[in-house]
Amino acid sequence: MLDKLLPNSKICILSGAVQNLQLKRELWKVEPSTTAKNCKNLIREIVEGLNLQPNPEKPVIALSLGDPTIYGNLKPSAETTKAVLDVLYEGLCNGYAPSVGYEAARAAVAEYLSYDGAVYQSTDIVLCSGCSSSLDICIAALADASRGQNILIPRPGFAIYRTLAESMGVEPRYYNLNPENHWEADLEHLEAQIDQKTAAVILNNPSNPCGSNYSEEHLRNFLEVARRQ
Repeated sequence: MLDKLLPNSKICILSGAVQNLQLKRELWKVEPSTTAKNCKNLIREIVEGLNLQPNPEKPVIALSLGDPTIYGNLKPSAETTKAVLDVLYEGLCNGYAPSVGYEAARAAVAEYLSYDGAVYQSTDIVLCSGCSSSLDICIAALADASRGQNILIPRPGFAIYRTLAESMGVEPRYYNLNPENHWEADLEHLEAQIDQKTAAVILNNPSNPCGSNYSEEHLRNFLEVARRQ
């Protein structure tokens, strides 16, 4: 009855008295942090902003985000799948792991990466949750926003370098890649960007998104620029 008499109202009983309270909805306002404000995924902004109506009679071929595994073009080997299942069935890795990864796994990675002249130990290896996680850790460990430091990133390059740097308040600077020379780094331009506040230079090889693979000579010349600084 009261609901009919008082539509759009809320009935509360307090201390035996019936009070009529008008419905009010207040927004829960939480101010975003500086990190959140600075965090932008440039690729996702474009892809998720697309509003296209494909031809219903033709299959969609998505070329925006490269993921060959989802289309079955890069299947794991039977040995890899079996190894993962064996570990799951053993039930020995279901708890908290060391923050740098299990010792046995790190030792296996170190052995795989070692070669004549460069022998790695498990203590040289840190296992991360994907490339984005490892980049996040590296930039956070090397660059200090409180000291106004910057990092150098290739142009064209993977957008997440800028995303991660800016989210931490670190200035991203760009060095150019030369499309006329297999997308090699313009070493003169690279060196001109370096100053006393440059914390790190990102060298992406093979290149994402260019697909180029640098020669040993170019890599040595690149490292020589870093050594001089």
